[in-house]
Amino acid sequence: MNINLFKTYVRVVETQNLSRTAEEFGLSQPAVTKQIQALEDIYGILLLERSGRKLKPTEAGETLYEHAREVLKVMDRTAKAMEEISDSRKGSLCLGASTIPGQYILPYIIKNFKDRMPNIAISMDIADTDKIVNLVAEREIDVGIVGGWVNNRKIEGYSWLEDDLVLIVPDNHRLAAEENSGKGVKVTDLLHDRWIFREKGSGTRKAAEELLLSNGIRNDALNIYLEAGSTEAVLAAVEAGMGIAIISSWAVKRLEGQRRIKDIIIDDAAAKRYFYVIYPKQKSRRKSVEAFLDYLKQLDGIPGP
Repeated sequence: MNINLFKTYVRVVETQNLSRTAEEFGLSQPAVTKQIQALEDIYGILLLERSGRKLKPTEAGETLYEHAREVLKVMDRTAKAMEEISDSRKGSLCLGASTIPGQYILPYIIKNFKDRMPNIAISMDIADTDKIVNLVAEREIDVGIVGGWVNNRKIEGYSWLEDDLVLIVPDNHRLAAEENSGKGVKVTDLLHDRWIFREKGSGTRKAAEELLLSNGIRNDALNIYLEAGSTEAVLAAVEAGMGIAIISSWAVKRLEGQRRIKDIIIDDAAAKRYFYVIYPKQKSRRKSVEAFLDYLKQLDGIPGP
């Protein structure tokens, strides 16, 4: 059995799309179709059927999907176990990050780490804080960096990097002049504005809600005009004049005047949070994981472009 058949099949089930799977794997769509047919020939049963524009597994296909995932996990654990007893600097590292560290901080850190250890293969998932915590807890990710701490008995970690929360407004907003005044703004002065929030599960949203609650402001007291699924979507919504938002100062640092948005200091000691480094609670870790954790602890400042 070629293990690549399982890899392809699992991805087709997850994407429900042959062409998308082919693009991800760098294959032609006929090649993907041929691999699925090879599996059906091996087991002598239909595995996938079309439902509208999507492919869905048959009952047999669902069973194969569950078992194929387990096989791939075992193969991955085997590779990691072999790496643990290897003396080389080769290995793998699976990272996960919430949006802000994943998009604005980690790329530069990963680049510098790879310069030191080029033989370590690195992958990174970006999702909201809750999802990254869950993936770390299930040991599907080696190290996560998230915008809020979530209590979970399966993980451990530490506060890593401080982050300031800032208010962003369209450049024609009444508060835009405050950008360079240095005075800052009180969140209690923003009750009558329209708000753009990140989705539930986002560390940035949780931090913003905690800041508002510290001032006695609940979500139901605000006019929440839109909930957006990413920081980029929040920036675009504010730029379009839909409302105002609280975001990480790291996102603002990378804007460099490219958008019609003004950022304003929030005059509140609670307008701060930490990013956290998290990892599965376990007795031993692979050398590649330990090397990355050591590198994070030794960083003197965050590298940038």
